[in-house]
Formats: sequence, C-alpha cells, structure tokens
Amino acid sequence: MSDQSEKTILKIENLCTYFFTDDGVVKSVDGVNLTLKQGATLGIVGESGSGKSVTALSVMGLLMGTKGKVVNGKILLDGKDIVNVSEETKRKLRGSQIAMIFQEPMTSLNPVMKIGKQITEAILAHQQISKAEARSKTLDMLKKVELPRAEQILDEYPYQLSGGQRQRVMIAMALVCKPKILIADEPTTALDVTIQAQILELMNHLKKEVGTSTLFITHNLGVVAETCDDVAVMYCGRVVESGSVFDIFDHPGHPYTKGLLASIPRLGEHVERLDCIPGNVPNPKYMPQGCKFAPRCSFAMDICRREEPEFCDLGEGHKSRCWLCHKGAEE
Repeated sequence: MSDQSEKTILKIENLCTYFFTDDGVVKSVDGVNLTLKQGATLGIVGESGSGKSVTALSVMGLLMGTKGKVVNGKILLDGKDIVNVSEETKRKLRGSQIAMIFQEPMTSLNPVMKIGKQITEAILAHQQISKAEARSKTLDMLKKVELPRAEQILDEYPYQLSGGQRQRVMIAMALVCKPKILIADEPTTALDVTIQAQILELMNHLKKEVGTSTLFITHNLGVVAETCDDVAVMYCGRVVESGSVFDIFDHPGHPYTKGLLASIPRLGEHVERLDCIPGNVPNPKYMPQGCKFAPRCSFAMDICRREEPEFCDLGEGHKSRCWLCHKGAEE
C-alpha cells in the first residue's frame, strides 16, 4: 500500500455534473468530493447509475458532444482547477497528465487503423520527437505490457487481437506518455477471470514502474480489495462512504456498503440464496426525499425519509453519510 502522507495529486470538490435533457435535468453527479494521493489507487464502487463513470468523464473533460455539463465544483490537478480551462488545454492534459482505460477496448480503438499508428499518434500529440522514435517507444511499451509478437502487433488491426490483448494495447496507449493520473473504468469487466487477474497484476506493476496514481472504477469489490488503497462508495451521484480499503471491508458504516459486501459470493460457503439489496437505483429525475438509499434500506428511520444526512466522521478519515452513524456517535 502507498504512503498516505504523500501529497494530493487530484482533489475533487463538490463536483456537480448535470445532463440537460428534453425531459428535464438529470443530476448524474451531485456534490462529489474525492481525494487521490500521489502514487495511490482510489477505488470508486457502486451499482450502475451511481455516477462513477460520469465522474471520470468530468475529470477527463470528455462531456463535449453530450448534454452533460459540470455546473459546479472544482477538479484540482496538482492544485490547479481544470474545470473551466479551454478545450485546447484539456486536449493537452489528456494523455500527458491524465489518461483513461475504458471498459470495452474494441469500441475505444480505431478499427481501421493499425495498432502501432494509434499509439504513435498519442505520443506525437504530446512529445516533440520523430516518428521513428515514437514507433520505438510504442514497441517498448507493447513489450512492457507483455504482449507476445509485439513487432507483428504494431502492424495489425484491433480485430486481429483477442479481448485481453486489446486491453493490454489500451493500457500501453494510456501509460506511454507517463501520465500523473490513470483512470481505469471497469477495465476487466469484459474479460474472463484468468485474463482479468493478469491485467490487474500488470496494471499494479506498471503503476509502480511509471509512478502513476490511479482512479479505479468498478462494481467488483474483490478487485477493490486486491488493488486499492482507499475506497469511495457512490450511490445516486453522491459518495455515501469513504475510507481506507481496510475501513470499508472490516468496518463498513453505511447500510449500502454492507449490502454490497454481503452480496459477494464466498469460496467454500454454501448458501441457498445470495444476499441482495432489494429494489433498484432510483431514476435520477425522480429522487426520493431525504436519504436516497432509504427506500431500499431495512434500517431506515423516519428522519431518513425526511432529511438527507451529512457525513459522519467514524475516525481516521473514515466517513459515512448515514443517520444511523450519527445516532451511534451521539450515544
């Protein structure tokens, strides 16, 4: 695990990203606060629709072409707010300072462009070197991500590679310019478990070698336990619990976090039925009053349905947005 006394590389303060649709305003991300330390890995977990990917796209400045807009908050990269910088500045930051690995590499890679050309273009966009030097760097990076036949793959197209090989290409492309921050948006979801384990091990190794800090977005808590230093649990566009990976797994404070952990199948344990969280994530256009998790929570009290709780400090940076925690603290 990383030294948590190291400096903060990314700080998100009260981030609000809304989508302005014909049917009304959708508050996909509504007041998110996150802190990523240098050299650390921060896991962002939650069900689909909790705002994880929109948070990542907001950081990357990739909302253009959508109806989404950052309407409030700050995204501080090395202390500098990058929310309202020009599109040209955002383009320069992408790849050189912040890079992203997407969930499905086949939709992220250009299907009609050779692998080598795609990666060399990323290098040439940020570094003043020759095409020959860029190609040499590309080959070195493909070898670092442990791709077999790296020389041949340079001149192949994405469709000629397996899913695991394409994901390694995406990792190579993301890290080739040694960015300060890597955002991995469910990078192993489309892969089988054996390849998934190889990709995670590779990402951990390269993170240490390159010195990159990582935002790891996933719904897989097993992956979080293996790879992350700190965890933020998101629900309905908000962080409902945050703390070290040990806090979240050993002493979860929020009923939603407890529900996610209880739903994990355990090796060697035979049960008739897995635990699950009842109900569904509410429609973002019709959010319930009070705590957003109250309609699905078996511990909900009257105050939960009336008022939304603020964070309760559970000690040593561990926080939970839950009235039960406040009640326990008072007692």
